[in-house]
Amino acid sequence: MYNSINISTKNSFLRKIFIQMFLGVFITGAISTYLEYNRELLYSVAQHFTFIMIAQLVLVFILNLSINRITSFTALSMFVLYSGLNGLIFGAVMVSYDLSSIIYALVATLAIFISMTLYGLFTKEDLSKYSSFFRGGLIALIIVSLVNLFLGVTFLDWAISVFSVVLFTGLIAFDINRIVAIYEYSGATEEDYNKLSVIGALTLYLDFVNLFLNILRLFGGKRD
Repeated sequence: MYNSINISTKNSFLRKIFIQMFLGVFITGAISTYLEYNRELLYSVAQHFTFIMIAQLVLVFILNLSINRITSFTALSMFVLYSGLNGLIFGAVMVSYDLSSIIYALVATLAIFISMTLYGLFTKEDLSKYSSFFRGGLIALIIVSLVNLFLGVTFLDWAISVFSVVLFTGLIAFDINRIVAIYEYSGATEEDYNKLSVIGALTLYLDFVNLFLNILRLFGGKRD
């Protein structure tokens, strides 16, 4: 009886994470699509691109830093706002790609995400032993990406995208495995679990959109 209740509760927790995560993806996609048909707003976003980038980075930093001091509703609201800001960024980026490339990248990302999520959920292997690899990979990715902003080396940009696809593919399985482990071994309150579901949704959202963006960069065809 206890196991069935526990499994049901865990499934409800995971369902909440995925609903929130795909809500974020939908918001990002809807706003980026709207920009395609509103060139005036797109121009305005392009003018304030750096400010929007900084704003979304600050927002996600504050969300992670203050998660223990804010309500789950506030955390979810911040996640929704972050998804909206990301939609502006994506709209400015994806306007240069043709529609077929965007659809291909989205389908490929969904296929990878579903596969790696299932692996992360059902594998008997403890993926936490790879935490140092993923942490180091993310740090290296950030540093090299920042350096290449100034160098502008085409081959390095391609290599960054390839590495990013590999990294975020692995991170999907790693993160879902870690989220389940945190849920199972913490005796938190319902409000704490609601906050954890938002952080889990944000984590998987970041894995998803970064994987999508780098697949698009690798295989996307530019508009004429």
